[in-house]
Amino acid sequence: MIDNIKSKFDSNDEYHSSNAISASGLKTISKYSVDYFVNEPRRETKAMALGTAVHTVLLEGQKEFERQYYMLPDIGDLRLNVNKAIKKEHLELAGDRKLLTFNEGQTIKGILENFQKDEVAKQYCTGIVEQSNYGDFNGTPVRVRPDCRGDNWIGDLKTCQDSSPSAFRKDLYYWGYHIQATFYCDALGIDPANFAFVAVSTKAPYKIGVYAMNEIQIERGRKAYQNALKDWEFYLETGIALGYTTEETTEDGRLIL
Repeated sequence: MIDNIKSKFDSNDEYHSSNAISASGLKTISKYSVDYFVNEPRRETKAMALGTAVHTVLLEGQKEFERQYYMLPDIGDLRLNVNKAIKKEHLELAGDRKLLTFNEGQTIKGILENFQKDEVAKQYCTGIVEQSNYGDFNGTPVRVRPDCRGDNWIGDLKTCQDSSPSAFRKDLYYWGYHIQATFYCDALGIDPANFAFVAVSTKAPYKIGVYAMNEIQIERGRKAYQNALKDWEFYLETGIALGYTTEETTEDGRLIL
């Protein structure tokens, strides 16, 4: 569990400006290496931007979503002057809010409609939302920012193309979601069995799945973040950013898969 924990509600920019290692960093180190994490280019893709918009509407509510975002209507062919004028009007109405295309807006509406009918999904998205927690984990500065949490549970919202059990199981290992989940739980003193993934499909019909981890996934996630944390601690102590590593190597230095 995190020692000397300090919890506060700060902005995404403030949270990500911290030098303390996060679950995202540990996932990257586990999948690639410390060297990759240190030199990784930071950029936001369209899928990530849409995911952020979905997080806002489902976790923070319609009013906050409308404060931050403006959904454009289906304007039509922008080669026509009349449609150009219509778009200009909407851009003026949007002000400094983030723009969402008509198709992105339809996706969010479809997701919200399904979400409002899913009592289990709503249960794990109702609580303390996006609270930043800073402290020391075994002496190393860390930070965790769960999407939503209660006294003894954590809910994590994930957008994906396919929210079915078989597809999300693959996503869990590919994206290292089990690493993030066990790190969050161990850091905050919560039983990983009480961690819930709310998987939201961004493809029609926008199905939602709410998932828990099994014991194997929990243990794999814990082992992965602990190994990544050791590599990160080595980097902090020596300044050496390790490249790809595996548990075993050949005498001539090849990594054994």
